[in-house]
Amino acid sequence: MTDLPDLPSPFGAADAADPYPSYDRLRASGGMRRIRIRPGLEPWLVSRYEDVRDVLGDERLSTDPATTTEEVRAAIRAGRAEEQVALLGRNLLSVDPPDHTRMRRVMSRALSARRTVDLEKPVTRLADELLDELGRRGAGDLLADYTLPLAVSVICRIIGIPEEDHARFRAWGRALVRAELEDMTAFDRVSDEMAEYFVPFILGRRHSPRDDLVSVLASARDEDRLDDHELISLVYQLFFAGHESSAYFMANAVLTLLRHPAELARLRANPELLPGAIEELLRYEGSVKVPTWRFAKRDLVIAGAAVAQGEPVLALLASAGRDPGRHPDGAGELRIDRADTAHLAFSHGIHHCMGSAVGRLESRIAVSRLLDRFPNLRLAVPEDALRWRVNLMMRGVCELPVALGRPAS
Repeated sequence: MTDLPDLPSPFGAADAADPYPSYDRLRASGGMRRIRIRPGLEPWLVSRYEDVRDVLGDERLSTDPATTTEEVRAAIRAGRAEEQVALLGRNLLSVDPPDHTRMRRVMSRALSARRTVDLEKPVTRLADELLDELGRRGAGDLLADYTLPLAVSVICRIIGIPEEDHARFRAWGRALVRAELEDMTAFDRVSDEMAEYFVPFILGRRHSPRDDLVSVLASARDEDRLDDHELISLVYQLFFAGHESSAYFMANAVLTLLRHPAELARLRANPELLPGAIEELLRYEGSVKVPTWRFAKRDLVIAGAAVAQGEPVLALLASAGRDPGRHPDGAGELRIDRADTAHLAFSHGIHHCMGSAVGRLESRIAVSRLLDRFPNLRLAVPEDALRWRVNLMMRGVCELPVALGRPAS
């Protein structure tokens, strides 16, 4: 077993714009390292592809925060809202089997393949409406004006929020992003406003079900039945996890293509490459750096390191995607026609993202409609002027200013 010194966290401001050199050093230094995030929170971190995959599927690790210490839970609470998702009630990200198995079984019925296919036309229509407005202005923040409202409206449609209320949720989505970036005290206020809407809406579906995801969840019976607390927590988690990661990935994807003009030109010339390009972009610049916290259920050994019961373990998805051990043919290069795009952007194991099909669909539509309609799209600021989020979980810019240029004729 290894006995290596702790390493500084790779999640600070110095690594925000380009964390990949730090990830390279982590992979080179050993399979499992302890890092310092803040007092009371010094988790273990795996960064190599195979180790990350193993951790994500390791049944000896729990996502239930009750399995760690109060000191660790308090340190997580002291972080940004996105770090606290595991503490927000009983949902798919914070329970273990058999409860996780029960919840996932119900969710799989709600997120059916038919529902995903049925999203194609409304998502395309919504993307075009947002691009119409951007086109009239000629410029804008692609994150705030396109990918975020698109992702929020898609998840609202899945949940069953009436279309006339989507604008309210878009405003909440923008407010939550600003709260996480600038004013954490506003996060609770926005959450309270959402609760005033969400709780009666969700519980109302128990009595008046419709053809939407919440009604399927609320109508589960017998051994699959969700209690009110589980139902509310599950829908909250679906909204938070479902819109933010998608919005940031779509912005990341566009920014990455703009930074690689030769690959962008190839994609414009060969639009049939888009599905594979989305997978390559997920590998190269996915939006989730680290998924849900894991905690050791007992003393164990992972990747040669002794992990004590209750200690947190983090899996660095963003590093795994660029591991030369998994991609020896240029892990740090973007190639939209790469044959092997293996990545863990949607996690792995029992906590593999259930919305991955929806995420792929909306990303494909968002990128294709933007590129089709605005062939002269470009960044409106120098690359080094972009501000990147400084956090543990999410990878993305704070805003993405673009100039659209002349639309396609």
